[in-house]
Amino acid sequence: MGGFGSGGWNRTGKGTTAAGFRLDAKNLSKSEALSPGCRGTITWTRKGETIGGANVCPTDDGVTLIYRSRSGGGEWADHYEQVRISWEECRFGGRRPFIHCPSCNRRVLFLYGIGRFLCRSCHGLSYPSQRERESDRAQRKANRIRSRLGGELGWQRIPPRTKGMHWRTYDRLMRDIALADAITHDAIARTLARFE
Repeated sequence: MGGFGSGGWNRTGKGTTAAGFRLDAKNLSKSEALSPGCRGTITWTRKGETIGGANVCPTDDGVTLIYRSRSGGGEWADHYEQVRISWEECRFGGRRPFIHCPSCNRRVLFLYGIGRFLCRSCHGLSYPSQRERESDRAQRKANRIRSRLGGELGWQRIPPRTKGMHWRTYDRLMRDIALADAITHDAIARTLARFE
């Protein structure tokens, strides 16, 4: 995750799901890209900048993705990927879409575009959280609480209580932040002890 002490720990050589463009069945359905006769474009952004896109053309049993990719700075290749979509009835009404991986036909909610759009298993991807140390997880949790309280992210920064929040809730959140900071402090101390 790029935090303190990252790199080398739990290295498996696999990429993570954050490395590819994520095609989400739910978002396709919400944007009506699965409706017959509806053609559209999906774009992916990072920090407000467009970093990729694909044209989506609905078919009888799914969609066709039209996009370009290149690997390792090589030549651009055009792709026309047929992706099958199946629908499942929901318990309280409505229907939910599922994408079938073009390679293994597994029913999934997401495909990841790294060259081709395939499921996480076919690409051999892991989740970014599977690569984190305990201290990284603790700091991610603490930063999520700091963000919720409107404070600044970062170790040892305590945000003020927000208006309308019960003191008991604020005290619990402060204990969670203190515990996470203690885990990070212990990890730093262990790392420094190795260098001595």
